Amino acid sequence: MKIATIGTHSTGKTTYIQDFLKKWPMYETPISSYRDLIKNENVPHSKNGTEESQKKILNYLIDQTIESCKKDFVIFDRCILDNLAYSSWLNLNDKVSEKFVDETRIIVRETLSMFDIILFFPLTKVAEVPLEENSLRDTDPVYREEIDNIFKVFQQSYMRGDGRIFPTNDSPALIEIFGNREERIKMTELYLQENGKHYGEDQSLISDIVPVTF
Repeated sequence: MKIATIGTHSTGKTTYIQDFLKKWPMYETPISSYRDLIKNENVPHSKNGTEESQKKILNYLIDQTIESCKKDFVIFDRCILDNLAYSSWLNLNDKVSEKFVDETRIIVRETLSMFDIILFFPLTKVAEVPLEENSLRDTDPVYREEIDNIFKVFQQSYMRGDGRIFPTNDSPALIEIFGNREERIKMTELYLQENGKHYGEDQSLISDIVPVTF
């Protein structure tokens, strides 16, 4: 099982993974992340991202996915979809080209088949997560909401099954997760068994569920 969390910054994804690993200890998460790449190589990111920096982060995430997928149970803190979302924002603000985003989208769609489940953490009014400042996180609430809106466009594309973002064949399930820490784990228990596997042999049993939004 390969699971990834996605969503705009400061929605509690990293905290969720800590809780997830306590509930399902057979899973592991990569020791290093794209944040280490950004810090160690001083890579521009977020509002300051460029085509070069976004490509570098994308390649890192793809390499990490390929390497980690050799293991049985892995959960990722962010994935290639996050890279596409932030690149899309840069394009909307005339910082990267449409051609670059389209090329990224095709690569992302092809790579998504490596995942079984994508857990989407949207901004909601349910157990809101406050913005926390650090050197790698933008604290502009408008920017955070704009990125969230891009993820919700991805979600709509998934629900339509239009094949633009998610592959039409062998697509991971996209599941929306929200609430406080306990509620998020309880919600995940609807999809994962105690042994870490999802319910049912056919992935469509979970991928056809329509998420509840607030």
